[in-house]
Amino acid sequence: MKDILIIGAGIVGSSIAYACSKKNLDIVLLEKNVEAMDEVSSANSGIIHAGYDPEEGTLKAKLNLRGSHLYPNLCRELNVEYLNCGAFIVAVSDEEAVILDSLRQKAVQRSIPYEMLTKQQALQQEPNLSDQVVSVLSFPTTAVVTPWEVGHAMIETAIVNQVEFITDSEVLEVQKIEGGYRIITAKEEFEAKMIINASGLCGDKVARLNRVDYPHVLSYRRGEYDVFDRSFKGFINHVIYPVPTALGKGVLALVTVEGNIMIGPNSEVIDTPYDTQTTAEGLASVSQRINKTMKNIPVGSIIRQFAGVRPVPNTHDFIIEEDTPNWINVIGIESPGLASAPAIAEMVMNDFIQPKFHATERIDYQHRTPHVRIMENDPETRAARIKENPKYGKMVCLCEQVSEQEIIDCIHRPDGARSVKGVKKRVRPGSGRCQGGFCEPEVVKILARELKIDLSEVVYDTLNSTMLKRKG
Repeated sequence: MKDILIIGAGIVGSSIAYACSKKNLDIVLLEKNVEAMDEVSSANSGIIHAGYDPEEGTLKAKLNLRGSHLYPNLCRELNVEYLNCGAFIVAVSDEEAVILDSLRQKAVQRSIPYEMLTKQQALQQEPNLSDQVVSVLSFPTTAVVTPWEVGHAMIETAIVNQVEFITDSEVLEVQKIEGGYRIITAKEEFEAKMIINASGLCGDKVARLNRVDYPHVLSYRRGEYDVFDRSFKGFINHVIYPVPTALGKGVLALVTVEGNIMIGPNSEVIDTPYDTQTTAEGLASVSQRINKTMKNIPVGSIIRQFAGVRPVPNTHDFIIEEDTPNWINVIGIESPGLASAPAIAEMVMNDFIQPKFHATERIDYQHRTPHVRIMENDPETRAARIKENPKYGKMVCLCEQVSEQEIIDCIHRPDGARSVKGVKKRVRPGSGRCQGGFCEPEVVKILARELKIDLSEVVYDTLNSTMLKRKG
């Protein structure tokens, strides 16, 4: 029997698995999809919010603030990018300026660094702000990460420290047994003393597998985004927010860790958790609403549009609870879930795991080996690598300068890629201007060869998303 079984390998589940991997615990992490980090964690803004926005007294407020403090060291531990770009909240009327002051007061109460800027001061730093700007509240500790890079790095580290990670394992049934729970998937069964339900969009559905009368606490909101070519890096330097409303933080603009401009999201209530289509109306709304805070948007340089869905709890706060003995729900994790994830894991460890297991620190703890990114090497190191292995010199993705060997490497890592999207998320072929028009067929061939499967079995992301069909 395992000590702990974690359901769901999004940013929350992977954070908990990473925290557990530092202890002498027997852990299994289950993910229903082909790849981890493929739902809520795959389609969000990637912002580590400073912590000024959530309502006082909520878990969101407490864990966002703590998570923002944990992230710099976490990213150093994982050897992943952390861009401390800062944020501007932009008021475009005197009424909005009053709301800025209320946010400033929250920042004072929570000891969050801030600065009030006049229009002229703000424009010196961000010349593409809207002409309507009245004043700006600046939060210099706001940062940006690539969510799936952080998540995969945590899972890889967990795996090298003896955490078992199993994909394509949707939980179908839960049975209470002596000393714990039996978890039944289509492939196999697991027994564990403690279950942590971090199943994202399926959070309350999985909770009902354990307790049939668990309430329906989640609804769903879809947000759509525009992504711009990296040639416009420098167009903005901060995360640019409008003044928040009851519906959320609004349509924002940011520069990603990789240098793309991203704008979004809108916020639309939907009926099902997997409706990630983009709509003409939604994207038009994004384009129209960003004009409130920004000008000179390079609309001709949009290279991709996408939508993500987030679970919205009717409690208006994160749900972190022991529902039945040793069954821990960690659900309803909407924004600022990414920013809060390390603190959520810390809370789960301190409040639920340690009181039961009294686990000791793992003395043989190992760190992951970072990806080789050949074009980030200095010329001498790059030349030596290519001489030793010419596949590091064969460029598969010309837009992002990704070599064949980097793709091969990411397939054979501890948390190796199993799909076209999985390769894209790890080493970026298909992320550039042509969006895979040149490199995607080659990525399919490499996946088939390295996984020893037929070309017709290679998937884009989900099991039913095969890229090719074999004649006959």
